[in-house]
Amino acid sequence: MKISIPPPPVRRTYEDALAALQTLQLNSAIRTAIADAPQDTDPNRRAIPEMLEWARKAGYEAAELGNQGQRYIHVAGTNGKGSVCVMVENILLQYRRAEVEGLKEARVGKIGLYTSPHLVTVRERIRIDGVSISESLFTHYFYELWDRFETAASNGKNHDTGETQPGYFRYLTLLAIHVFRQEGVKTAIMECGIGGEYDSTNILPANAVAVSAITRLGIDHTSMLGGTIEEIAWHKGGIMKEGVPVFTMDQPSEALGVLEERAAETGMELNVVHRLPVLETADFFLGLLGDFQSDNASLATAVAASYLRGIGDTEGIPLHQELGNLVTVLPQQFEHGLETVTWPGRCEIRKDGNIEWFLDGAHTIESMEAVGRWFRTKMDEAHLEEQPPTATMLIFNQDERDGQALLQKLLLTMVSFEPPASDIREAQNIRPIKPIRYLQLFTYAAFCTNEPFTATNEGKNVNLKLQEGMAMLYQGLDGNALHMVYGSVEEAVRLAMRVSEGDERVLVLVTGSLHLVGGLLQVLERGKEFLVEEPCDDEQDLD
Repeated sequence: MKISIPPPPVRRTYEDALAALQTLQLNSAIRTAIADAPQDTDPNRRAIPEMLEWARKAGYEAAELGNQGQRYIHVAGTNGKGSVCVMVENILLQYRRAEVEGLKEARVGKIGLYTSPHLVTVRERIRIDGVSISESLFTHYFYELWDRFETAASNGKNHDTGETQPGYFRYLTLLAIHVFRQEGVKTAIMECGIGGEYDSTNILPANAVAVSAITRLGIDHTSMLGGTIEEIAWHKGGIMKEGVPVFTMDQPSEALGVLEERAAETGMELNVVHRLPVLETADFFLGLLGDFQSDNASLATAVAASYLRGIGDTEGIPLHQELGNLVTVLPQQFEHGLETVTWPGRCEIRKDGNIEWFLDGAHTIESMEAVGRWFRTKMDEAHLEEQPPTATMLIFNQDERDGQALLQKLLLTMVSFEPPASDIREAQNIRPIKPIRYLQLFTYAAFCTNEPFTATNEGKNVNLKLQEGMAMLYQGLDGNALHMVYGSVEEAVRLAMRVSEGDERVLVLVTGSLHLVGGLLQVLERGKEFLVEEPCDDEQDLD
């Protein structure tokens, strides 16, 4: 008798899941398809119906997402979405910890956070109670969802698109919803990807959303959202829903008018949050650096307060109308949440030996201007210290937007920015000084791709045309011929390490793209031993 031997089990490791994820259609391909679509069609309009269908194949009727007591905080905007989300998360975590310790009634419950993009690992996008989900959890739920889509395809349910799986961002959005539901998350903070009206996250029904927020608006993703601030505001305002409180910050008047119109369509009042006086006091230290983060913190405070009051946790929680009068006082949980919040790659400073890394993934004109002011202030402060830096360095890239326009905004902001005299003081006698003038902003500059490691490029013909164009623009603006073009982030990091040899103190600004910052973090995580393994053959770069 012939004995049939069952096939070996299919390997499904975390690495397998990552490889499968990379086979899905990327956002860049979707943006290109929309940009290339005939002018008389709007592919955006198919986005939500398609996403709703994918949700059904995943086992979720979107209209029922709020039926089990789970409540979402939905955040859209151009700049600062992630910062606002993580601030709200950290405020609510203070109440969550009190619940876990049995000091408060369990109203907030488990807290989920979904953001994008990630810096190092995709698991960063889905957090529970402030921690990225583990590799095992990611793998388990990834394949649960994968199998549901495969089953739907085998049953002939994909006749509409012919696709077996949704695209990359759609998949991760549904994965976050799936994880939150399966892991018993009660409070979920959801950051929009692009826009709002047609964004994949906007399948959330009104009864599932407790609060909506719109951060600072600017010009970005014009192929999908339009080229004017009014068009972009219309898209972002698409997350507003009937019966759901909505908050925003100070906006350009044209954008604010559109947001107010969209709020009126839902029968809701748009609450505009101004910078809170409490954040301006000398004894308050916001965990996220950069002056603009005070505006984000003010919005996050109003959003968290509205959410807590909505779930019945009103003790000490101010009303929105009262926030402007809180000159020096916030609930202790709010203060601690804002002071201890962290968000890698956003106005982050890391010190490693003689190198001080200034990291920010700014990639819009408005955010690049803010980074220019931030780094220029830090440069001036450093030059007043007992051991001033001997060199400054720029590592820059942007290959999806107008990198030259962003680079120009950065440099012109740094040249023209003069911080108030009260913001620049000598350490010894705290007296104001005159603004510092520099012959050159940067001693060195490196323009590289977002590819972290040099070895990945071996045998490839890496196209550096964009980087070469930005390097030439840089030389014209900063008057500095000491600029290099590299095919990997690793090579730029090696240069910074060589500059810092001995006792040389170096300030390095890394900006232009979150993907670039993520690549740099991956290189730094490999450690110094990895970085000094190979001798550098470009001695002339430092002459």
